[in-house]
Amino acid sequence: MCVDRPPTAAKRPVPQIRKDLVLTIRSDARVLITGKTAVGTRALAAVIHRNSRRRDRPFLAINCARRKDLVLESRLFGRARASFQGTDRSSRGLLEQAHGGTIFIANIGGIGRALQARLLRFLQDGEIRRAGADRAHIKADVRVISSADAHLYEQVVAGTFSGDLYYRLNVIHLVMPPIVRRRR
Repeated sequence: MCVDRPPTAAKRPVPQIRKDLVLTIRSDARVLITGKTAVGTRALAAVIHRNSRRRDRPFLAINCARRKDLVLESRLFGRARASFQGTDRSSRGLLEQAHGGTIFIANIGGIGRALQARLLRFLQDGEIRRAGADRAHIKADVRVISSADAHLYEQVVAGTFSGDLYYRLNVIHLVMPPIVRRRR
């Protein structure tokens, strides 16, 4: 598989990132933010949402680091009634709750292949199938902003992260520079 190497923070001056941000806010495309841990990717995603045409709709966030895929699937897609032992009602997932708004998925490189496939399916057709459900429940219009460390590209090359999902998420790619490189 031929995968283009993404730009790095070292090659992109901070003023160019600001210009990219303005274009990103005007667009409704999916965004992948890469950078080191704790550089403010969630704050950047919130700025994009607050200044976009979706600002009056929900902004929800989920962090995929150190979470089991079953829990993430239930949080993102919701669950059907009696789909798990001890559940007597269905629940709405974050994707359904964010309808018309934005969802920020942090540390997306930490999800497993099965959940990657479900997320890819959602990005392709916009349909949400709750965990344990037989069919799609609802269509949702959600802007997806995700973040990953700078090694997501290497995960694609190694085959541990879906190349198709990477390209669906990476419509606009913003690289967060380290905090020490930013001007006040």
